[in-house]
Amino acid sequence: MNSTFLRLTTLITLAGTIALASCTREYANYPPITGDDFATKNVNASFNMKNAMAAALRWTAMRYPPPGGDNAPFAINLPAGSSEETYERIVSLVGHGAQPISEANAKTLPVYHVTRVWLRGEIARIDIIRPVFEVAEKPGGGHVYRGVEVRLAGGWEPWRVTGSSEYEIGVLEPPALHIPGTPADRPLPANTVDDELPVQPGQQSGPQSGQQVVDSPEEK
Repeated sequence: MNSTFLRLTTLITLAGTIALASCTREYANYPPITGDDFATKNVNASFNMKNAMAAALRWTAMRYPPPGGDNAPFAINLPAGSSEETYERIVSLVGHGAQPISEANAKTLPVYHVTRVWLRGEIARIDIIRPVFEVAEKPGGGHVYRGVEVRLAGGWEPWRVTGSSEYEIGVLEPPALHIPGTPADRPLPANTVDDELPVQPGQQSGPQSGQQVVDSPEEK
């Protein structure tokens, strides 16, 4: 084995190691934090953000499933700017009846919203706003919604849920719909998702005092 081949093999191995390490050390925020120019903000360009969102959505949909039994359909609403390809990948990873949000299914299906992604290397915290099926609908019709912070670990390995905390009802409300294939930050169409207003940036912090702590299935 000549020295040129050995040097080439070493360089290829080193490049692969660096790529893997940089992937696991990814630092990402959604929504973007003012003044933070280092963090990844584009969910379409981040492999880890997509996989972490999919793991959090899948866990939430299984922990708080829509009525109708296994594989009952529901819609997912991803962060602003999410491409059709990003929706397709996340829907395929979530499974269990998941569909990309559309103006049509937003009127007929339960919707699970991703409103915050906080990723620091091998840990992540993701806020999902989900319909509350265990309480009656609002007087004017439509689901009551509640936020849940899903905590995950991963990076080198597939993302897994390590815990969760629920926000009090009313702390987080469903954001605008981000229909794949349309401009980012489009306004919420009338008469969909209970006509809720978009979440303000100040509402994206962690669970407030008085939160209800919910154990992850893996912790039981």
